[in-house]
Amino acid sequence: MRRPLSILSRSSARLRHAFSGARLVGAGLTALVVVLASNGCTSNIFPKTGSTMAALIDIDTLWDFSKPAESEARFRDAMTRANDVQVLELETQIARTYGLRRDEAQALSILDGVKEKITAQTPAVVRVREALERGRTLRTPKDFEIARPYFQEAFDRAVAANLTILAIDAAHMFGFSPDLDEAQRWNQKALDLANASGLPAAIRWRSTLTHNMGVSERAKKNYTRALSLFQATEKAEESLNRPARMRVVRWQIANTLRLQGRIDEALAIQLRLEREADEAKEPDVYIYSELAELFDAKRDATKVRDYAVKALAIAEKDSWMIENEAKLIARMRGLRES
Repeated sequence: MRRPLSILSRSSARLRHAFSGARLVGAGLTALVVVLASNGCTSNIFPKTGSTMAALIDIDTLWDFSKPAESEARFRDAMTRANDVQVLELETQIARTYGLRRDEAQALSILDGVKEKITAQTPAVVRVREALERGRTLRTPKDFEIARPYFQEAFDRAVAANLTILAIDAAHMFGFSPDLDEAQRWNQKALDLANASGLPAAIRWRSTLTHNMGVSERAKKNYTRALSLFQATEKAEESLNRPARMRVVRWQIANTLRLQGRIDEALAIQLRLEREADEAKEPDVYIYSELAELFDAKRDATKVRDYAVKALAIAEKDSWMIENEAKLIARMRGLRES
């Protein structure tokens, strides 16, 4: 099960696909995968206004990946206080909000506009962000190759310019490669960069990267190694006070335990996650689907159907789930009728 992390209906899925972002606001739970967002990648441009240094624009604090339209509004507001270079950075993030809203044409149009404004004097950070967001916009679950050159460009430029956080972000995007060995090599490269840096944003990346490595190991059926990596992620998350992300990590642990045949251990965790998600008013389709699987293993037909129905109540109303989780939906329909 190589499901993306970077949760709940649509916002649930976004959190799962974006576990790497630093500000996950209002998301449900998720099967977390390889990527989340800027992960604390603050703008490093200090514009000069006359002889006075203008305020630093912290791109990370403006992001709420579960609410891309609201994030766009904050970026546009920040543009009124930004210099020309910062405006270009912010435009790349506005493009990303359209990618999250699945309006790829608008995202690419904005990025094309940024690229037209780049000159020989434009700082590397703009070129890196433009390439990185173009790759993210073009990447689809079925076609990684079209995005590959943009991730490579972003990584190479970021390394050359000593933009560590953006280099980590670009490297971790290769975790989406369908070649699991390649994905692990790049995850490890990103983790090495994060471990070598004392930057707070780099430290925050560590849990995302160990998580994503766990996802790849589980896809290779290396369940013991995957469990170890998810447990390392859990330990890293303990000091970060991010409840929604912690639920994602513990979901991964429980899912791996189920795959190892440790049904009772997995069930105890998923039932606790269900209570936590309900208390947070963030019901999660992936928790419900796992509980359906676990009760199926325990041959409790009534609870199997109950949880399959709960999962389908979310999944069948969500366009992202319908497009990307067809197998999960088909499985829940089968369990509902069993």
